[in-house]
Amino acid sequence: MQQDRFLALGDICSKRAKNSFINRCFMFEENPEEFINNSSIGIHAVSPEGIVVYANQCELEVLGYEKEEYVGHHVSEFQIDKNCLASMMEKLGRFENLRNFPAKVNAKTGVKYIIYNSSVYQKDGEFVHTRCYGTEVEEIVYDAYMVQHYRL
Repeated sequence: MQQDRFLALGDICSKRAKNSFINRCFMFEENPEEFINNSSIGIHAVSPEGIVVYANQCELEVLGYEKEEYVGHHVSEFQIDKNCLASMMEKLGRFENLRNFPAKVNAKTGVKYIIYNSSVYQKDGEFVHTRCYGTEVEEIVYDAYMVQHYRL
C-alpha cells in the first residue's frame, strides 16, 4: 500500500518533469531544430521511397559523411545487409515500430554497427517519413542484438 503511494507520486513527478522539460525546450528556451540537430544520438528520416531526407550532425559524424554525401541518397547505399533493409522497410511500411533493430552500415571509413529504433510519421494515414534513432555499438553488442532479434 505504502509502495503504491510512492509509485503514484513518482508517476506524477515524472509527468511534471517531462512537461516542464518539453515546455523549456520547445516553447521558451531552445529551438527544436537545434535540439535535434545537436543531439548526442544519431537521428535521420527516410521517405517511403527509401531516400534519406534528413540526418542530424551526430548521424553524419558517426558515419563520417558530409550532408550532401548522405542526405538525398537511397538507404540501400549504406545498409550492408539487404535482407535487413527489406525487413526494416517492410515493418515500417506497415507502420510497425522498430525497437533495438541491429544493422550493419557502410560508413565512410568502414563498417559501423548500429542499433535502430524507428517509427513512421504519418499524415492522414499516409507514410510521410521515418523517425529513426541510431546508436553505434561494438560488434560484440551487435551480435548479441542479432541473437535477440532473430529469437523473437
